[in-house]
Amino acid sequence: MKSIYRIINVCGPQTITKNDGSEMIKQQLVIREQGGQYEDAYLVTWFGNEPLKVTQGMCIAASIRMRVNEGVYASGTGGVPETRYYQDAVLQEYACLMLGNIKG
Repeated sequence: MKSIYRIINVCGPQTITKNDGSEMIKQQLVIREQGGQYEDAYLVTWFGNEPLKVTQGMCIAASIRMRVNEGVYASGTGGVPETRYYQDAVLQEYACLMLGNIKG
């Protein structure tokens, strides 16, 4: 999905260690499609070698990859396994837009 978004919130970066011993940065942010406060908002994750250089309120053009995951979980002790679904949204690429102070 490629669109223009406003950054609503930026979480601090976390350093994670991969299986091969190398490190990478994981950072999450909340973005909202342009158009108003009732447009769709997404919690997306960024994986990279350095933290994002974005701030709250900035507009970005971004490509988001969404994936639905399936997991089987047992409910309680000796419970019946049930299938649950959850969705990941990963920020693949982004570009900061210099649009000034746009309300919305």
